[in-house]
Amino acid sequence: MSAARVRLPGARDADPAPMAVDRGPAMAAARWSSHGALCAAIAGLAVACSQPASATDLHPGGPPMIEQVRLEETYAVGASTGHRVVFGFGTHPEAAPDDEHPVTTATAAGNRLRIIVDELLRGSSLEEIACRFPVDTDAFARVPPGATPDDIARCAVPQAALPARCPGSDLHSVCLCAIDGGCPTGTNPDGSPHRTPRGESVGVLDEDQDGAADTTRFVQGAVAIRCGAIDVPIDLDRSYWTPSGDQQTPALGGFDALGPAVVLVPGPVPGVALPTRMDCGIAFSPDVADPDGNRVCAPPGGDLAAGCTPGDTGAVHFRVEPMAFAVASPVDPHAQPLDGDVRILASAPIDAASLANITVTEDPGIRYTQFTVGIPSAGQPNAILIHWTPPLPPSTHFTIDVPTTVTDRYHQSPLQPLQIAFTTAAM
Repeated sequence: MSAARVRLPGARDADPAPMAVDRGPAMAAARWSSHGALCAAIAGLAVACSQPASATDLHPGGPPMIEQVRLEETYAVGASTGHRVVFGFGTHPEAAPDDEHPVTTATAAGNRLRIIVDELLRGSSLEEIACRFPVDTDAFARVPPGATPDDIARCAVPQAALPARCPGSDLHSVCLCAIDGGCPTGTNPDGSPHRTPRGESVGVLDEDQDGAADTTRFVQGAVAIRCGAIDVPIDLDRSYWTPSGDQQTPALGGFDALGPAVVLVPGPVPGVALPTRMDCGIAFSPDVADPDGNRVCAPPGGDLAAGCTPGDTGAVHFRVEPMAFAVASPVDPHAQPLDGDVRILASAPIDAASLANITVTEDPGIRYTQFTVGIPSAGQPNAILIHWTPPLPPSTHFTIDVPTTVTDRYHQSPLQPLQIAFTTAAM
């Protein structure tokens, strides 16, 4: 194998796993191809790839099984709440009771799932690479099973050399055009538009010319978070597959560096979260498998000895916290400023249309209508801003009612309404 390198995605979203360094062809081949590719690359070492010798070894025999799923939960801390990442599925010998238990209040906003499996999967079914030009609806393409870093490097050569070095007839060529009529790929020397024929390579995006793909992206639909009938949108840029790690907890990263693992991030942010008050699970696409073609499954409680049916991940499930409201701006119950906007925060992104259900009452029981209510900015999808137009009259009592018909973006309602009462200041 040549010295061509494939850059692994960096540590995204504060991921503690040390993934930002180049790991060379051996790890790259494992990322895209199989456990066998990694074993072949390190065959000179005394490593028994097919016979696990300890609990920290991978288990390539049988179907790939989910050992643990880590996610964030919201929990009570006195009268307030806190957040912590736990094993919501599976166990670990170093975990305390607070670290591993069924999750019934998974944090709705800002969560991510780390799905840890017991062997390497075909990374080509989980991630795709960036090409120089669009090959279908975008400029990302899958890597064929069995492709190596050398295949990436030969398809990262200058455009004029692609037909010879990276022909579409080669089963391991990448970034092949899939558009009828060809893919627009710049201009010819005479200034006329150039099109790469369907089935030929448009080239790997490699602006630093190191023979490696500059960017990877998670494959749409490869792994899903499903809550009832809802498929939660996945952030393809921040979700990823990491073939590194085992059950040995490293000093750097702790439990969140266990692997191999699929990391799923709802998104793209802002505005996408888990549906509140719903039971959720995970599902793998049928083409996500180990090198032998076995589909991923989840044994009861993550117990590998119990085994599981390939493709059945039903043992993994968790419940998301209910939506809740909290007053975020100072509200003086006895002398509220006449122009004092009221700001409310929810535990999940809000359905903007449902804000029309918020009412304001002016004593003695008169509906007040001189205000606007909305989400203050796209970057704050869980915030509500009530603005008075014009400022409120002095020495008057008001009640703001946020009913349970104000919902999250999946139309899930909170358990309790919110009521805010105050009297405006005197002139």
